[in-house]
Amino acid sequence: MRARDELILFVSVLKWLVISTVIGCVAGLCASTFIRFIHFVIEQGNRYEHVFYLLPLSFFMANLLSQFVLKRHLGTDAVIAAINKNHGKLEGSFIPTKVINVVLILATGGSAGKESPCAQIGAGIGSVFASLFRVDDIDRRKMVLCGFCAGFACVFGAPLAGALFGIELLAVGVILYDVLLPAFVASITAYQVSSALGVTFFYYPLKFVPAFGQGFFLKLMAGGIFFGLCAYGMIWAIRSSTRVVTGIPIWRPLKGLLGGAVLVGLTLLFSRDYLGLGLNLMESCVRGVPVVGYAFLLKALFTIITLSISRSGSVITPILFIGATAGSFFGDLVGADRATFAAIGFVSLLAGTTNTPIATSILAIELFGASVAPYAAVSCVISFLMSGHQSLYTAQVLAVAKSRGISARLGREMGASDNKT
Repeated sequence: MRARDELILFVSVLKWLVISTVIGCVAGLCASTFIRFIHFVIEQGNRYEHVFYLLPLSFFMANLLSQFVLKRHLGTDAVIAAINKNHGKLEGSFIPTKVINVVLILATGGSAGKESPCAQIGAGIGSVFASLFRVDDIDRRKMVLCGFCAGFACVFGAPLAGALFGIELLAVGVILYDVLLPAFVASITAYQVSSALGVTFFYYPLKFVPAFGQGFFLKLMAGGIFFGLCAYGMIWAIRSSTRVVTGIPIWRPLKGLLGGAVLVGLTLLFSRDYLGLGLNLMESCVRGVPVVGYAFLLKALFTIITLSISRSGSVITPILFIGATAGSFFGDLVGADRATFAAIGFVSLLAGTTNTPIATSILAIELFGASVAPYAAVSCVISFLMSGHQSLYTAQVLAVAKSRGISARLGREMGASDNKT
């Protein structure tokens, strides 16, 4: 009997090695094509100093397309809900139908990211292969999740963190161990394909991390609390602004026109640094270059306006920007190394807003080196706890309460009213 069990396990491992490798290759190819196209569009837009004047027009067009043309859009929340409740059966197009909206927003300087479309493309590819192979519901769920994780791996440039991020997004407090192998293989394969196709990633191993002692650990814990409160505030602000904008009795494309005009005014008042992906300023923070103390607040404002008005693009890159600049600010505030806290804030705010402390701790290791691991892990977990039973992804399920002292109904989606703290 034991020999038979071992044979079944061997066949299962071999099966998923093949399936996840194929999904990773195709997802990596498609996601990399999208990433390179987005970067090309952004580079072309950046050639014109005043391209942000087109923000009202791009927001108007994006909202017009959303209202009358692109009605069957497969968003990240829809993918999470499909994996959690429908065995990965996706309704709508497997290719994000609002890719053109993302292009419009990012080309003119809207403060959004590119991660969600890549994850949606990957999930869709997993769904296509599941239909092609005519697998059962359990295997379909695994294949869709493989593609979902592979998409995140491509944009993070971190295969292990990308795999864990996709898995942790499904439910707070639960990790699906049966899908770890195919998710890791798909993510690593997609990452290798992206690298081979010339997609570049941000790496900056920290050369100096303060040793334990001299009050640094107290500063670190205070930083985790600070990032957690920022995460809570960001979730609340995005949800509230979206509700307010939705409730305004104005034609939706006109809301886009007005929102774009507000962003133009803010850009003229402050700086172009808070438009688009903001990769240069974000990387400068991690390298220890000083930035204005209120940079994270301005980026948050630009992002909230962009997402609540256009409802296109991803929030992850702006969250990383906000985390890095908030970390730089906090480092200056407590007299600690600016670069170290920028790197810790980079991952901690993401942990708090998405409830993914393990994935973000691994992300810190993959991007900034192993020496930051104990510090990033502590801060990520504290931020995760401090953000409460909230999430940027409302389809995420609350499987384990963060504290026995908080009343919460387990098994419900994070967007449900009885999960709010």
